[in-house]
Amino acid sequence: MTTFGKCLYIAFFIIIFLFTTIWNYIKNGHWALLENLFFAFWVASFLFMALLLRSKKEESKKAENRS
Repeated sequence: MTTFGKCLYIAFFIIIFLFTTIWNYIKNGHWALLENLFFAFWVASFLFMALLLRSKKEESKKAENRS
């Protein structure tokens, strides 16, 4: 993963965390920081696994084209 990709991934994690935190405060009147941190981590981990699977598919296609 490139440096830009890492920065984008971290920014996505922070944006999800902040959005869910503000949404909980508006909706329920409390911050629920730990709950939102776990949710943001959960979403980011699934995104990371999807990116890994996509890169593995691209690597296997490149290997097939070489042979």
